[in-house]
Amino acid sequence: MLTVIYPIIKTPSGNRRYAERILKGLNEAGYAHKEVGVKKIEISIGGKPFGGIISQSLALKLKSFNDHPIHSLVPELTPKNGDIVTLHDIIPFIEAAKFIKNKYDSKSYEMMYSNALNARKLLSSTNYGKEEIIRELDIPAERIEVVYESIDHSKFFPDMENPYPHDGKIHLITVGDFNPRKRFDILFDIVSKNSDLELYHIGPVNSWKERASKLMKFVSNYPNIKLLGAVGDEILRKYISNADAFVYISDAEGFGLPPIEALACGTNVVVNDLPVFKETIGEIASISDTEHFEDAILRTVKNKKDREQLVNYSFKFSLEKEINSLIKLYDSFS
Repeated sequence: MLTVIYPIIKTPSGNRRYAERILKGLNEAGYAHKEVGVKKIEISIGGKPFGGIISQSLALKLKSFNDHPIHSLVPELTPKNGDIVTLHDIIPFIEAAKFIKNKYDSKSYEMMYSNALNARKLLSSTNYGKEEIIRELDIPAERIEVVYESIDHSKFFPDMENPYPHDGKIHLITVGDFNPRKRFDILFDIVSKNSDLELYHIGPVNSWKERASKLMKFVSNYPNIKLLGAVGDEILRKYISNADAFVYISDAEGFGLPPIEALACGTNVVVNDLPVFKETIGEIASISDTEHFEDAILRTVKNKKDREQLVNYSFKFSLEKEINSLIKLYDSFS
């Protein structure tokens, strides 16, 4: 019987939402499986996250797993006899100088990936991600399976209750925590220089307190940038659905769900020029480098795509499709 090992995470995060979707999808499909949750304990030291990877790795060692296949939904929860692991990204390997700065970082990522890279199957959420794994980690192509991630269409759909003021501004929305790679510093700088734009940011601080403090100090001088913090799904959906555009300037992503969630809400999307976005939403989104990002926003708002077209495109990433692909993989182990 399938065993699914998933993280128990208190704060909002992409890994938490991924785990919630996979477990929901398997239960809705009626696919027999065991669920094993491992709590992540993370604190902030010096304004940065500390201890999360280590806490999960240590907790995992206290458990034993006998039923197969074993699917670990994050790499740090891969036991030595793991069969399948989802590699959401390998950004720490590609940008090691940014992520591995001391012995603690090195040990943490060693614990995170050591068992994972020895699993029988590695899951990548894109073909580009698969190519990165082959190129950067020298993993044979036959050990890597591409399964596109999904969004939860029961949470993301057009909602016409407009929360924005009728002030004649171009209302923009962006989503995410304050991880430095999200590059809200660049986005905030762009918006601060154009009073016709009004940007709303939704997302938790999580453990990025130092980064959040700096950005909050910056935006305090610009009334056209509003930080709403973490909000519930209903409020999030209203802001996304009624924005003139969803903007996302992250400079590194394994998949990048927020822009697809915005499409599901019928909102036009402008994203940074990343290979992963070209693969997943290049046919429907506006893609621009950071230097010309403001121009891309203005063009997108002026030439909006049809709402129905955007929503229909988002169903390429339905939960049902993702679960069907995973079940096919699970069954191949029997």
